[in-house]
Amino acid sequence: MGFLGGSDKTLKKRFVKLSKQYIKELKKPDRKIEIVPHHAALEHEVKQFRKEVSLSGSKALLPKGTPKKDILLARVSEFDSLIERHGLERGSTILLSGGCGCGKTTFCLQSLYYGALNNEKGVYICLEEDANKVKKHALNNFGWNFSELEKKGLIAFLKLDPIEIARNVEALILKQKEKLVIEITALELPFKPDRIVVDSLSALAIAFENTDSYRKYIRYLFEKFEAYETINFVISETEQEPKVYSRAGIEEFLADGVIVLYNIKMSNVRQQALEILKLRSSNHQKKIVPFEITNQGIKIYPDDEIFKGT
Repeated sequence: MGFLGGSDKTLKKRFVKLSKQYIKELKKPDRKIEIVPHHAALEHEVKQFRKEVSLSGSKALLPKGTPKKDILLARVSEFDSLIERHGLERGSTILLSGGCGCGKTTFCLQSLYYGALNNEKGVYICLEEDANKVKKHALNNFGWNFSELEKKGLIAFLKLDPIEIARNVEALILKQKEKLVIEITALELPFKPDRIVVDSLSALAIAFENTDSYRKYIRYLFEKFEAYETINFVISETEQEPKVYSRAGIEEFLADGVIVLYNIKMSNVRQQALEILKLRSSNHQKKIVPFEITNQGIKIYPDDEIFKGT
């Protein structure tokens, strides 16, 4: 009945999340922090945390020795060179926004395909197009044979009905409206992936009758994504040159990163370009970078300028 639920987070993950909440509190002058640890070991970690930060309102840091998460290459042309850490942090959910035909699906398929060629497993969740149609277009347009990768157990395509998801979630929220935590049955994935693609959140948003229920569900979904330790690309349809990057206006704030794909019109010419609007895990290139879609997929030109020479 559910959609991408997951197992409980480890103690370390829960502590890091709790620490982030503390950081917000620490920025408030004279704020007294009260905690109720859920585990004896967590209580010990919290005590250590309090020793290492100041309660005076100065900048707080995570405890010393907190490890950075592993980085996974996106493997889409020169995209990784735009990021200081040269890749995306595992556990990150990246919102890919843009208008029709700007290359969002191509970007995700390219990441899945070249990841699979490097033995990195991927799951593509179709909420709009038929999975076989997506695979056929990838093969005909770019020569990416996903059927062969499926046989090797490196790729899986799942077709889900957004209306069924929405109705089940809305019914569950109504039933459990007095509870603080919404428990949604997990979707059984065929294997533990390195990448997950959801195409698209726009189809899911339309399926919900209640916008507030959709927002609650997206918040829950993104939290569950983090537990997978995967790179999660979630696609959102927008205008060609968007100022709002998702249908409900909440996804870009919940996501760990936002990549915007443009199809910019100047005179009678359109130039495709992308921008890393935000990325919590690393510094990144701030300019809008041109790219083109070739018969081998997306080709990014990090050193070029938009409409150079026009």
